[in-house]
Amino acid sequence: MLMVLFRREFSFCDSLYLWEMMWALEYDPDLFSIYEEPELNGEKAEGSKGRTKSIRHYGKFERENMKNGAVNSESPLPISIFLVASVLKDKSSMLLHEARGLDDVVKILNDMTGNLDAKKACSSAMKLHKKYLKKAKKP
Repeated sequence: MLMVLFRREFSFCDSLYLWEMMWALEYDPDLFSIYEEPELNGEKAEGSKGRTKSIRHYGKFERENMKNGAVNSESPLPISIFLVASVLKDKSSMLLHEARGLDDVVKILNDMTGNLDAKKACSSAMKLHKKYLKKAKKP
């Protein structure tokens, strides 16, 4: 979905990089259990030992969500939201200083077509995710 949303902003190679990054970070080895029969799914949910043993097999993003107490009922925010937030944060000074109206905002956002660096956006997205988890963890 992210490749479709950012098809103009990132080059093809950067889109492939984002695709791999998203699959690696949000990987959940127990995802297949959603599609199994409900009886088997309930039995696996009761025993939490298997879930704590296999925390190494999760992606980095998913592991951080699990460590911070994300329950299955509350869906954690996907990495794509933090990616969009990091791009907007990078462009925020330009948006605040140069934009006089909605037309200027659209022009500034259209000017970044093909000018975004995927690796820089991903690293700043991960930093934003860490900040979010720190603030969400505090009572």
